[in-house]
Formats: sequence, structure tokens, C-alpha cells
Amino acid sequence: MLFSIDDDMGERIIGWLMPDNPAATPRIIVHLDPEHHIAIDAFVYRPLLKEQGLHNSGVCGFVADESNCPGIAAAAHLEIRDGENNVLIYRRHPDDNRIDSKFLRLETQLFRSSNLDEMLIGRFQMPYRSLELLPEETTRSIFAIPFSNSIFASGRIFWRVWEPLLRDRGFKVGVLLRDPFEEMSERLLILKWASLPEAAANANALMPALQTCAGHIRHVDLSDSAALEGLLLRASDELRTLLYNPLVYQLAAPNAFDPPPNPAPAAALDSLAELDAVGLRDDVDSFLDLVGAVLDLPEPLPSVALGPSKTVTGFADILREMSAARALIEQDLDVYAEARRVLAPAPAASA
Repeated sequence: MLFSIDDDMGERIIGWLMPDNPAATPRIIVHLDPEHHIAIDAFVYRPLLKEQGLHNSGVCGFVADESNCPGIAAAAHLEIRDGENNVLIYRRHPDDNRIDSKFLRLETQLFRSSNLDEMLIGRFQMPYRSLELLPEETTRSIFAIPFSNSIFASGRIFWRVWEPLLRDRGFKVGVLLRDPFEEMSERLLILKWASLPEAAANANALMPALQTCAGHIRHVDLSDSAALEGLLLRASDELRTLLYNPLVYQLAAPNAFDPPPNPAPAAALDSLAELDAVGLRDDVDSFLDLVGAVLDLPEPLPSVALGPSKTVTGFADILREMSAARALIEQDLDVYAEARRVLAPAPAASA
């Protein structure tokens, strides 16, 4: 899906939307307020989209005005979304308190840090979360939005795939790092939950591949150390993809299919050195202070609580004692240790 807005003149908004299916006529949903929505099918011919082979008919354009969308001129907080996937296409945002910068929060966790996003998205005109769930064309369209300089995005995407476009479009990028054993712990617990039949719909929303991986853990008792170590030693390809050095792969792999260049930890650290804001999950306030400085905000960002659950930390402590677990995240551990050395150096010993 590709989209853009040509103009918002108050009483009229002009734009276009190219759906994933080039034979379909796209539809937009104009949200004038939380209770008032109007659907508009595209009716304007956009010849370039047809000439470039992007759409069969080229009828991808729309005009929303008082004739087909009564109340549009007075709608101060209007939103326009794609009628098929509910992706945000345009949003009016008052100038006061708006951040006029482009910022990507590179998500590294399987269970997303939603509290961080919630704190930031209201400050940007065009906010997007969970980019990893969107088609690449849609993500590309988001990063290339030409009509706004106020864009927030977050997602578990591969840095090296998107780095050229992000830099070309002037994005600042930040990442919050987590203890790899805690992340492995949470991923295994999520997989166990996803193996339950009643969790299917929610698990698919978290990550479509979860159900496939969950099948390998359905009958494993995670409290049985021998069974757990056996699972990790003989991890299936699908499970290994989810657990094997996910941080290093996300930061340094050239794409979702090929491994990072050797030595992989060094390549991942090179990527971290290129980012604008790097922080540790157990010191989120320092990370937010850095993000505020990067975005040149006049006031500090509010504090956010990201403390892990006792279940996650307790299970992580069990995994720390397992050689099979350590072998799966050895490279991530090296990267995290070096990042921690730089970001949270140990206090100097007293004389």
C-alpha cells in the first residue's frame, strides 16, 4: 500500500491511496471525531499510477470536502485511514505541543514497549507502531511521507534494510537495549502462552510466525530444566530463528534472510554507534533524556515505567545457568555487555 496527501485546505483534502491489490478501488475512512466516520471510495483518476504499472485503472485519488464529508472544515482532530487495513494516511494535529521531527524507535522486544510509544505518539502528527506487521511497501510509504515533518514510528525491523531511506528522509533513530536473558525468557513464556488454542488471535497480532513456533513448545514443561535444555539444544529452525541472537541480527543482518557479516557482534556495535539515541531498559529515564535532546525538545519527556515482571526475571535467572541458552544468545550478550560498559560504567573503586 502506498499513499500521499497533496493538500489540506481546511474545507478540502486531496490525496491518493494505492491498495495492495492493484485491481481494487481503494476506500478511505474519514474520522471526523471518535463517533463520526465517513467512507469515501476513490474516484479521481491518477494517470501516473497507471502509467507506472502500479494500479490497473489509476482510479486511486480522492477529494474529501463538504459535499461528501460534511463537517470536514471544522474537524480539528480529523484522521483519514485506509479502509482495508486501517493504516493512518493523514491526521490533523494542532501546532501546540507538536514535535516537528522524524523519529524511529527501533523495537527489539517481541512483546513491545507500548508504554514508550503511548507517551510519544500524541506529540507527532503521523504516528505508526508495529511496523514489522506492515508490508514493506507500506513501511516505505510511511518513511517517505512528503507532506509532514512530524512522524513517529516504531517497529521490530531490520536496521540495515531501512537505514539508507531513514537517513535520506532525515529520521532520528533510537533503541532501548534489554538484558538478552530477560528477552529470551519473555519470548519463551510468550511462546508457551501462544501454544494455547484460545491465544491464537492475539498471538497472530503480536507476530504471525508465533503460532508455528509455539507448536514446538506446546508439550514442553518450562519448569522442567532437563526438558527445557533439551528444547534449546535441539531447537527447530523456526524456534531458532526467534531465539538465536535476535539483537545482533536485527542490527547487523543485511536482510531477514541472510546472516550478519563476521564478526557479527562488531557489526552490531557499528550499527549502534550510528544511532542517535541508545539506552538501557533498566535506565529508561536516561534514554528519554537523550531522545529529548536529539529531538531538541524544550522540556524533558515524562518518565515511563518499564519494570519487568517477576516471572520474566525469575525465569531469566534459570536460563542464565543453562549452557544451551547462553549458546543461543552469546553474540547478543557480547553486544549488551559492551553497550552497558559504555552507557552504565561501573563506579570507580574508592582509594
